[in-house]
Amino acid sequence: MNENKYNISEKLFALNEFSKKTRQYLHRIPELSGQEFKTSQYCHNLMRNFGYTIKTYEGYTGFIADLIIDPEKPLIALRADMDALAMSDMTNNEYTSIHPGRAHNCGHDVHMTAALTAANYLSQHQDKMDANVRFIFQMAEEDVYVPGADKMVELGCMEGVSEVYALHNNAMQETGRIDLGTGIMSSWGTAWTLDVYGVSTHASAPQNGLDAIREVGRILDYMDYIVAKKTNPFSPAVLSCGVIKGGTVSNAVADHVHAKGTIRAMDEETHRILKDSFQEILARSKDGGFKTAITYAGYPPVENHPYAHQRILEAASKFLPDENINPNSSPITASEDFSYMINATKDRIGAMFMLGSGNTEKGISNYLHSNPYFVDDDCMLVGAQIFINLVTH
Repeated sequence: MNENKYNISEKLFALNEFSKKTRQYLHRIPELSGQEFKTSQYCHNLMRNFGYTIKTYEGYTGFIADLIIDPEKPLIALRADMDALAMSDMTNNEYTSIHPGRAHNCGHDVHMTAALTAANYLSQHQDKMDANVRFIFQMAEEDVYVPGADKMVELGCMEGVSEVYALHNNAMQETGRIDLGTGIMSSWGTAWTLDVYGVSTHASAPQNGLDAIREVGRILDYMDYIVAKKTNPFSPAVLSCGVIKGGTVSNAVADHVHAKGTIRAMDEETHRILKDSFQEILARSKDGGFKTAITYAGYPPVENHPYAHQRILEAASKFLPDENINPNSSPITASEDFSYMINATKDRIGAMFMLGSGNTEKGISNYLHSNPYFVDDDCMLVGAQIFINLVTH
C-alpha cells in the first residue's frame, strides 16, 4: 500500500512497512497448537522492545503484555491467536512456510501482526490512551484438544480486564471492510474422535467378521439423517468428518477405523440433539457386536456484547466510510475459543469482528483453511487502527 487509501492515521501508516515485514516473517514460521515456540518468542521480543510488561506462563507458549498508563483507568484486552494448521503451504512465494506441513491458512499471522502493529503505535503515543491495554498472545486456538483460551483464562490472563476484543480475518471480504453483529456470532462447536472396533476376517468370507469401515459409514450416514430430519430447519446444524483411517490390506475386512470430525450448532438445544444422537447411534453399534469409543472437546459460542459491539462500530467509523461497515452480520457456523475470554470478564463485555483481508483486484479471494491461502497485507493497518481506536481518544 503506497497510498493511504483506507484513511489510516498518518503516524500509524508510517508503520506500514513494519506491518508487512512482520506478517511475512510470521507466515514463514507457522507452528502447531501448543508448539508456537518461535512464534511466541518473536512476538515476546517485539513487545518487550516496545516497552510492555510481559507475563509468561510456565509450560505454555501463550503470554500477556501490559501497557499501564494509569492504574485507576480500566484495562482493555486485545487478543491475537498464534497457532497454524497442519497443512502444506502452497503460496509459493518469497515468504512461504519454511516448516513442511505447517501453514498459516487461517491467517493467524494477520491477527498477530495487527496486534503487534497496534502495540508498536501505542507504545509511542501513550498520551493518546484513554485506558490501559493488555495484549493477549494466545496459543492453540485451532486444536480443541490442546489447552488454549480456556487454559489462559485459568492461568489469569483476564484478571482485571473490563473489556476484551478480537478480530478474525476473512479473505472472502474486501480489505477496508468489516463485519460484526450482536449476540451469538459463532457456533457451539464440538470436535469428536471416534474409534470403531470390529472383527477382521478374509475378504472372501465376510460373514466371519465385523466390518468396521461399513459400520463407520452407517454411523455417519445416520448422523446426516439426524441433521436433516431431527433438528429444527430454522436452526443450522452441521456435521463434518475430516479424517477416516481404517484397514491395512485390500483383501481383509477392517477390524478398526479411526475417524475425526466436528458437529456445530447455533443454539444449545440443537447442539444437545447432535451429541445425544451420536450416543444413540453408537448404542446400535454395540448391539451389532462392535466396540466403540468416542471423545468430545469443544468451545461455547462467541457472544458479542451490545456495548462492545457499539464500541467497535465507533472505533471503525472514525476512519472507515459507513458503507464499509456491516453492523448486522449473520453468525458464522465456525467456532472460536475467544468465547472463554469474553465469558471471563465481569459483565461479559467483549466482541469479535471480521476483518476483510481479500482483494479481488489482486486476485485474493479465498476461504479460511483453503490452500493456497493468501491475504492482502494492507488489511493489517485497518485491524490495527480499530484496535488503537478502542483504547485512545
